[in-house]
Amino acid sequence: MAVFFCQHVAICYTTAMIPTFDPTFDDCAWTDAWTRFPIIQVVPGVYETFLITSWEMEEAELCGQRIHLSPPLAVRGLVTPDERLWMSDVPQERLMMFNNAQLTQGRVLVGGLGLGLYPQYALPNVGGMVIVEQNAALVEVVRPVVTVAAEAYGVPVEIQIGDVEEYLRSEPETRYDTIFLDTWDTLDAAHLPTVNRLRDLAMDHLTEDGHILLWGYRWMVRLFEAACEQLLTVDPAERTEWLAAVTADRPDVYDLVEPVLDHFAGQAVDDVDAALAWCREYVISAR
Repeated sequence: MAVFFCQHVAICYTTAMIPTFDPTFDDCAWTDAWTRFPIIQVVPGVYETFLITSWEMEEAELCGQRIHLSPPLAVRGLVTPDERLWMSDVPQERLMMFNNAQLTQGRVLVGGLGLGLYPQYALPNVGGMVIVEQNAALVEVVRPVVTVAAEAYGVPVEIQIGDVEEYLRSEPETRYDTIFLDTWDTLDAAHLPTVNRLRDLAMDHLTEDGHILLWGYRWMVRLFEAACEQLLTVDPAERTEWLAAVTADRPDVYDLVEPVLDHFAGQAVDDVDAALAWCREYVISAR
């Protein structure tokens, strides 16, 4: 089953018509501009709590499409002690970070450092940047990359070691024109309630015309829509049992989808588009 919104989330438009938060923004939208933007990569090697590995890619999966890379692209990946690939700078990551960076402006708050892709892509567009990252070992490896890029563009960048959620819960001392959050490790729709809570906390830290960007948000909403569509094609009398069976090992998914089950209880859905619109509204506000 695909991994999977009743309150309406307010979309506040500025005079420049940029929404405070736009849930329809798709950072997977294709552009080849990322291929022409040079980036500095972290140095491969064995570090305190992880390994940085390097390999070349001739083909890549990019937002559901297969692309050919010529010449081959050298990429980096961070591997944890349990041999899990935690983060990388593969083409999909580069495209998504580049797209978010194109909507970035002014003074910027970043939650999650990653391998330093987003800061590098965003630096030409901004006046200053604060990055909050809780993994001190990662900061030590990536800080030199971000520092070199920041100096090249003449943009002040401050990297703080800490939890961005705690930062967002604190009383705002600085207001930001852009807040970009990327602290979830996978694009799993079950993350949406947590991501929505972070988004709502970030609202208090924006300038009057500021806006929020969330890595992979539209992707996760699409996953939820696909799950809703699957559920609503099941006979109404069998949906509860079906949902329980396909989410037996994912109680978080069941909890997220249960309101959809309740809302359409006993109903055969003829207008799928209208039903999916309700699902989108629900999950954008789910907490």
